[in-house]
Amino acid sequence: MRRLLLVAGVVAAASLPMTARAQQPLTLQQAVAYAIAHDAGVAARYAAMTQQEHAVAVQEGQTFPTVNATLQNILEKQANYGGQYALIGAIPQAAFSQNTASIGTTYTLNAGGLGLLQLAAANASLAAAREDYTRARDLIAGTVTNAFFDVAQQDGIVAVDRSDLGYQRALARAARLKAQAGAAAGVDVLRARVAEAKSASTLVGAEATAVNARELLAHDVGVPLDTPFAVPVAIPEPPLPHGSIDTLESIAIAERPDVAAARKTLLGTQETLRGWSRELFPSLQIFASMGNQYSPTESVALQSEITAQIIAENQTRALAGLPPLPIPTVPRGSPGFWQIGVQSTFTLPIVDYGQRHTERVNDRAQIVSAQAALQNTISQAQVDVRQQYRAAQTAQAQLAYAKQEASLGTESARIAQLQYRNGVIALADVFAAQQTSVQAQTDLIDARVAYVDALVALRVALGTYDPRSAVSDL
Repeated sequence: MRRLLLVAGVVAAASLPMTARAQQPLTLQQAVAYAIAHDAGVAARYAAMTQQEHAVAVQEGQTFPTVNATLQNILEKQANYGGQYALIGAIPQAAFSQNTASIGTTYTLNAGGLGLLQLAAANASLAAAREDYTRARDLIAGTVTNAFFDVAQQDGIVAVDRSDLGYQRALARAARLKAQAGAAAGVDVLRARVAEAKSASTLVGAEATAVNARELLAHDVGVPLDTPFAVPVAIPEPPLPHGSIDTLESIAIAERPDVAAARKTLLGTQETLRGWSRELFPSLQIFASMGNQYSPTESVALQSEITAQIIAENQTRALAGLPPLPIPTVPRGSPGFWQIGVQSTFTLPIVDYGQRHTERVNDRAQIVSAQAALQNTISQAQVDVRQQYRAAQTAQAQLAYAKQEASLGTESARIAQLQYRNGVIALADVFAAQQTSVQAQTDLIDARVAYVDALVALRVALGTYDPRSAVSDL
């Protein structure tokens, strides 16, 4: 009970609007979960999916036998009422009561397989609804994830630009000192101040872009625009999935909802073709029940009748000097009952104006179409896995090169500044080295985000992750 209350409390807390909760920074997992839970399109597709689940359950109840328990009580009183059997002289009792308890089943067996055909069609519709619901959730998760790491990307660029501004300020100070010492021309000071102002302007623009990215993320999630987010400073680098490309393709073919929906559709068309001859088989209505039925009214009436007979008999016996007979008690209850039956109906179409022929032609065409759709869906799954896996591998390799490029660029810029202070190189060479370093650090941030995006896309393509678990380690 405590566990149920705890779960209910967690669910209720998650469903509260963000303004009603403490403004704690949202993680990526929380942002994805909130966006999915409050998106109108996802809610509509979930409702459609549950409707199809109910339709499948109803069809299963019509295709397979169900068992029902029945409790019934009848109480009836009347006076001067002849009833529907007065014609044969049966007079209803003035007061009547009866209790019935039974367990029974009613099953309509279509020997031609109509029930299984309809169940296959319902399952195909359910699979399509699930695939549509999954696609909507994946789209929301992808949008939020991209927006979330766009914030991380812009924050990283702000950090790079802030570092660049510090670098340019240090370079401007060095240029002024060299000019004062007569080791550099005054134009170097002007150039250094221009570069410093340009870096400051770039930083202001980057900070504004970062704020815009946060507001866009809040909009995509559906929370107030000033909601804080727990954006990591260091973008994570989870490993690629293990296994060969053939293994990953097999996983996608077995797990992806669009492939499952295509399979269900093909199964439904095949069942439809098998059910073409359903009208040539009888329909069987099978019923059975067992239970107990007892009427206290009948027992009381029987007891009164027996008592009156014994009293009359004892009066006769008393005149003859014989001992009186005891009055027996009518037993209460009944030993129970059972019943079973079958009703068979057979209908043969004689004139149908070509309905059965055209139905069979259409059924075969639907199978061919469903088979082509399944093969196309499987091929699309394989293409998605291969391309997303190749994209993730490429992003991982580019990330490794970007790390090397950023490290070498930073060191090159540091050495260039030292060389300028010592009069070894010109100021223009320092500017070039610093621009290369800034670009390399920006490329590293872009490469980290590109790798994360490619990895999430690969996980979604495999079909083994739901939108929340796909970002659980990010």
